[in-house]
Amino acid sequence: MKVSILTTTLTLVASPVLAGLEICNDSTQSLSVAVGYAEGKAWVSEGWWNIGAGDCKTPLGGDLKNRYYYYRATAQGDPFISGDYMFCTSSDAFTIKGDENCRKRGYDEVGFSKVDTGKTAKNYTLTLVDAAGAKRTEEPPAPAPRSSTAAPGTYGEPYSNNATHQGCWSQSVAECAFHAEGTKFFVRDDGRTPSSVFAALNGLYPGTPISVEGDLEAIYDRTADVVLRNVSVRPSTEYDAILDKLQGSWYSTEDPHFQFNVLGSERENTYDGAPSGLEYISVSNWCGQFEGGGPYLYAMEEETGESYCYAVDYIDALVLNLTYLPRGNPLEFRKID
Repeated sequence: MKVSILTTTLTLVASPVLAGLEICNDSTQSLSVAVGYAEGKAWVSEGWWNIGAGDCKTPLGGDLKNRYYYYRATAQGDPFISGDYMFCTSSDAFTIKGDENCRKRGYDEVGFSKVDTGKTAKNYTLTLVDAAGAKRTEEPPAPAPRSSTAAPGTYGEPYSNNATHQGCWSQSVAECAFHAEGTKFFVRDDGRTPSSVFAALNGLYPGTPISVEGDLEAIYDRTADVVLRNVSVRPSTEYDAILDKLQGSWYSTEDPHFQFNVLGSERENTYDGAPSGLEYISVSNWCGQFEGGGPYLYAMEEETGESYCYAVDYIDALVLNLTYLPRGNPLEFRKID
């Protein structure tokens, strides 16, 4: 599975069900659906399931083995929903192992969207719904009025922090994300966050140091939802400068098959071209039990929450030297781009 940047116009509703991964089609047209998932250290994609309007099908039966799954839907051959995660597919029914070299192997390479089924879910349902232009039986409620003067605590516990901007995108609604203290925060354009905040975030590059003020609406395992009142670019620290130098792709001098790409505060690891995990990262003067004598690079796996510590021994535009802690293993990397 590789990541690209795409958008979608689908509204998604999710709820637990009785068996496996079920997909329901609540749109006004028939859909063909494919799914992708991890099987051990490999990626698998399967399709197509033809689901008529108002029907449901279960592509994956039994207890779910993964937290994250990926899906793509088409309507009469045209994309109905795609996404940022690239898998191999075929126009005919298929089960394809591996997501690399799709075209060389005679397959198409297309984008899938990602769904989080929850940390312990054994069953899950996706309900695919038409975009905003579809027929409705009743008018939706009007969005909450935008206000930059909503009192702190209106939507949850008041929250303010220094953070790192991750990026913005648009699916059924516009969203932006930032990282702070090992957590990925999401803010959605649902009428409660001022449009000026979204305009400011949209104009920033991933990795930009920011300060945020708002209300903490919900906290999950490694993510949280916030409603923001204000956002501003803050002065860059020495740790922000190191994170900025980390941006881009690197390979290991010991084993060039191992590579990673840093975008904002996220590191995507690959081995021989196959993804091996996404991590949330930060640079500071401490990491777990290690404090002082840094700087340190902290990395936490998005899916499992497992964390790692590295001492940043040296970094410039082309060279990165780390020490894996607590073992003390030296790690050397070179910049690809």
